[in-house]
Amino acid sequence: MTPQRITLVGPVASGKSTLAAAIAAHTGLPHLDLDELFWGPAWTPVPADLFHTRLRDALAADAWIADGNYSGEASTLLARAEVAIWLDLPLRICLPRLIRRSIQRAGARQELFAGNRETFSHLLARDSILWWGPARHHQHRRHWARRLHPQRADGLPVVHLDHPATITPHLRSLGLLAPKEA
Repeated sequence: MTPQRITLVGPVASGKSTLAAAIAAHTGLPHLDLDELFWGPAWTPVPADLFHTRLRDALAADAWIADGNYSGEASTLLARAEVAIWLDLPLRICLPRLIRRSIQRAGARQELFAGNRETFSHLLARDSILWWGPARHHQHRRHWARRLHPQRADGLPVVHLDHPATITPHLRSLGLLAPKEA
């Protein structure tokens, strides 16, 4: 039976949103992107109490697949989840993805959350995702390694995926992605 409440965590550019969208499309679970709850206009985070309320309200639903990394809300998220999928990919995989994704988004002027767009000028700023993601990569991995450790996960099943080649086959075997076409 397909879990009805799935949380998907991993470092920046590990494929969380893409994978969550694919799982949602296959299973029919509503896709909950935590970035959409967190960001306001002009890349301004919403107040912490508003984010917490938005998250709590969204997680009250019976079914969802949530993706995002907001460690301050990890307990809230994991308490409602039936399974956690941890994309534990190394920086050497995530960094080229991040650069490619950011350049594509800036070039296309793709709207992201609350009307925000990545721009080439912002990609060069000190608070750019291109600096932030790599700078926090190892800290992020340590956080989730501690939080999702079997002794700390409070019985929550954790699917730990640490290589890109294993992600799709493993999730297909769990029925979360469509079977490979013949």
